[in-house]
Amino acid sequence: MANYVIGDVQGCYDELQALLLKIQFDPLCDHLYFVGDLVNRGPESYKVIKWVYEYRCCASTVLGNHDLFLLACWLGFATPRNGDTIGEILEDEHAELYLEWLIQQPLLLQLDNAIIAHAGIYPFWSQEQAIKRAFKAQKLYSGIDRHRWFSVMFGNRPDFWDKSLSDSEKFRFTINAFTRMRFLDGKTIDLKYKGELIGAPTALIPWFSVHNTAPKKRIFFGHWSALGLQVNDSYVCLDTGCIWGGQMTAYCLDTDEIFSISARRAYQSIAGEN
Repeated sequence: MANYVIGDVQGCYDELQALLLKIQFDPLCDHLYFVGDLVNRGPESYKVIKWVYEYRCCASTVLGNHDLFLLACWLGFATPRNGDTIGEILEDEHAELYLEWLIQQPLLLQLDNAIIAHAGIYPFWSQEQAIKRAFKAQKLYSGIDRHRWFSVMFGNRPDFWDKSLSDSEKFRFTINAFTRMRFLDGKTIDLKYKGELIGAPTALIPWFSVHNTAPKKRIFFGHWSALGLQVNDSYVCLDTGCIWGGQMTAYCLDTDEIFSISARRAYQSIAGEN
């Protein structure tokens, strides 16, 4: 029996299957935890979401920004753009089955020895606060009033947390913190610079370097292909840029082993990254 955390898949179905073969995944006794962004930009988003849905008894996921974008398209609040690869899902006769399942997935997963969130945890929240805010947001975007909350989900403001924010502002900030965050400028999330640590504007600090509170559990995240594989006692980044021609990576929670599969090719140009 083994438990694995897998980095951003983004529609790279062949690489996912190769990675599962490499770790000798056994659905009868193993469990997979995805860091989000199951879909989009890679060539076979439909196959990925269908596979994860069919193995949902032994595969869990948090939502990433691309998963939320897919759901927004489904609900009528966004339209696929050049480079997006979610059309086959939206047009499939079983789309409602898969997307109704997807919309129920959380922003954060709490395990015995780890926390998983797509972009990470806003460092000015305790892990207990993060868990509470992720759960509240999930109830809103997956509930009967989901259209209302998707209608206010997108935007770059507010970019800092304050108790005086309105409910919709708190919701939007929570979504951005869990699915889009990379750098902070003080307590403000910067959503413009998406590159490597070297070369970042002087005022910007990666969220995991803001030592406001020591994490009680190791944080596993993806979303940041320019950062690549990073492993220490406090956090693990598993986005190794498969869609950009990099790798897809799995981390075994039981043995601390790392497994990677090289991309078959670059599916997107770095210039088009979001």
